[in-house]
Amino acid sequence: MKVKLLIIALLPLLFASCDMNDLFDEGDTKKTYDGPAQVAFFPDEREVSDDDGSTSIEIQLIGEQRDSDLAVSFSTEGDAVAGTHYNVSTPSPITLEAGTSTVDIVIELIADSVPDGEEVQLILNLDGGDGVEVAENYKSSRIFIQD
Repeated sequence: MKVKLLIIALLPLLFASCDMNDLFDEGDTKKTYDGPAQVAFFPDEREVSDDDGSTSIEIQLIGEQRDSDLAVSFSTEGDAVAGTHYNVSTPSPITLEAGTSTVDIVIELIADSVPDGEEVQLILNLDGGDGVEVAENYKSSRIFIQD
């Protein structure tokens, strides 16, 4: 009984002693990024049908928007073949305009190019931009093209 009373008496002290502002720094509570500027893909993976017509992958600038345009280079790989399964409508390097945080890479999908029940993979890789790092965990985006 004494133990229960002690617990009940101390329980309010646990809540009263916590100041949320002391637990987190300003970046955590305001959800701001204060590291070096980076570029990243979003999403990092997507499934599409070859009959969808097109799809797009977003390149995001992580950090403050820039005062000048940013050229970002990307490359492709995988077992999907350009001209057979897809065409990239947006050439590399792509320009992230000043004052913006995103730009889309548009990929045209060629209808009926993948045999029934099969899948090919297109991998986009960020190669970097003018003085901006590539985010390590989001440097590639995989597109699975199915029939």
